[in-house]
Amino acid sequence: MGQSQSDEGRRSLSPDDLRHRLTHRLQKRTFTDLELYSFRDVFTSLANTSNDGTPYWSEDTLTRFLELPDALDVASLLYHATSVAAGFPFLSEGPGILEWEAVVRVVCVFTGRYRSVLRKGGGDAVRVWFRILAVHDRGGGGEPEGDGNANGKVIGEVNGGGDAHPSGRNDGNDDEGDNTSDDIFQIADPEDMDDENDDDELALAALEALDAIEVFKLAEKPASAAVKYVRRLDPKDLTHLVMLLLVIAPLDPQESLATYVERYSGEALVDLKRAAESVVRSMSIGGKPILWTGFSRSVKRSLPYLFDGFKPLYEHFLFSKRLNMNKDPTLHLPLTPPLLQHYGTILTPTILNQLSFFLKGETLWRRLRKLYIGSDDGFSMGMFEQKVFKWRAPTILLVSGSRMGPPTTSREKSFTDSLSPKRFPDSIESNDGTLTFGVYVDVMWKITHKECFGTPTTKIFQLHPIHEVFETSKAHSDYIYWNKSAGIGFGAPLPRIKAGDPVLHMNLGAVSLILDESLEFGVFTHSSSGGGAYHTSDLNVGGRNDDWQERFTIEEIEVWGVGGEEEAKEQARQWAWDEAEAMRRRNVQLGDDVEANRALLEMAGIIGGNRSGGSM
Repeated sequence: MGQSQSDEGRRSLSPDDLRHRLTHRLQKRTFTDLELYSFRDVFTSLANTSNDGTPYWSEDTLTRFLELPDALDVASLLYHATSVAAGFPFLSEGPGILEWEAVVRVVCVFTGRYRSVLRKGGGDAVRVWFRILAVHDRGGGGEPEGDGNANGKVIGEVNGGGDAHPSGRNDGNDDEGDNTSDDIFQIADPEDMDDENDDDELALAALEALDAIEVFKLAEKPASAAVKYVRRLDPKDLTHLVMLLLVIAPLDPQESLATYVERYSGEALVDLKRAAESVVRSMSIGGKPILWTGFSRSVKRSLPYLFDGFKPLYEHFLFSKRLNMNKDPTLHLPLTPPLLQHYGTILTPTILNQLSFFLKGETLWRRLRKLYIGSDDGFSMGMFEQKVFKWRAPTILLVSGSRMGPPTTSREKSFTDSLSPKRFPDSIESNDGTLTFGVYVDVMWKITHKECFGTPTTKIFQLHPIHEVFETSKAHSDYIYWNKSAGIGFGAPLPRIKAGDPVLHMNLGAVSLILDESLEFGVFTHSSSGGGAYHTSDLNVGGRNDDWQERFTIEEIEVWGVGGEEEAKEQARQWAWDEAEAMRRRNVQLGDDVEANRALLEMAGIIGGNRSGGSM
């Protein structure tokens, strides 16, 4: 009987009651007492008061507190996403008013703390981000509504009070909106479609955590046919949001965003937009709406840490400026060291943060060392070997250049003749005509004689004009080769070569990046048939999952060592040892027989082959 009364009590809970119970559990399990005390102080000290006396945060309050820069034009976008997250775990009911419990839920969502409370972590985190950021267009049974109204609205188009229609509808007449809705339903895949009766994975996980799953299962369902939705993101607005994520990627929870104005002003702002557009092109080209399938494919494979910057940004709520724990008011925290001591032509602050979208930021910020820059050290395999080979830790190679047209010089003709005569078409065009590729190498470099080297954690990636990461496959292990006569290759077998002879034909892998032995030309090949050392593209934009190839003239090559002081000291020790050994060999006492001495030195490997021992 007692159990029956308990069941009845659970069945009478409303969504608001469930949110209240979940919020109480989130406060208890995801915040320390000090964090919660500071959190309350931050909220109450800045809150506005509604007509009924309820404290809440407006868009202006959130913008000023997070110090969102006007230059990025992202305040309304982020406020909209925050207001939708306030409805957690029933995100389809957002946007909501940012009162105290709503802000608690918002912080737990943006910092990922909710995952420690919900069963199985609350399901797919990427889908949660998409639901928070997207608006949706409505249709009947999968077809657009022909009611003459503009269905859906641009993300962020919500007033400061957060009282926009939960569905994101704009009831004004707008022909362009009608066309957008029609286009969305024409290009949508089944995976892009939602309906009002679909069980929400996030809500189910929350209800299970509260032992209230029966409320959801026994809820009254609409008798009519389900209304179909297609959720979408606007590419222009997502570009602004990615610009913000590039700025805040290395942010500390107690750092002020306003102190990093150099990250989003002047030339840095141009770099920000350029990088953000490359990221968004992986989901949409030509301004088409971004749907779930395109968003998820790009984020899950090439941008797994895209939203990590929101964690420290929203943890600002947990540090009240009025609670100064320092007894000495003159005590100041030391200045934060720069993220990188020296930047390169390719590796700018923005590119560094773009790398953190798929390589953990903790391994990059303040841990990259300049090893080799072609424009400084010379474009030669010998200088590459001298500068890079003694680094006993992972490295990141970056290469940029301009797309090649038909060959006009003898060097260009020699390079193109070494490639397959059947050329795939170019990939996505870039406004500035430049291409940027890179490789993450987690082992020491070495000379390749017969077999390639590398491990399955090696990654090939493209940063511009589109952002994409190519992970290794299990089909082959031709990850990396390096040979003075053949150049540098990733994803292709070493060509058959003879010392001193030019490479007559390059073996292009299914997905491969090859730099010629002069470091003058490069080629990236993508064959949809696959079967190589790296997986083919799964992006459904710009023909990326078809056959394509990029041939380019190299303008810059950079290699950066991933490591700290210890790795740098070890490389210096290796250089010192090599220099001492070379000095010792030069001082070897030789007789008067020149030919015998030369034979002895060739046997010792001091001269001959690819070495130069000078004149005898």
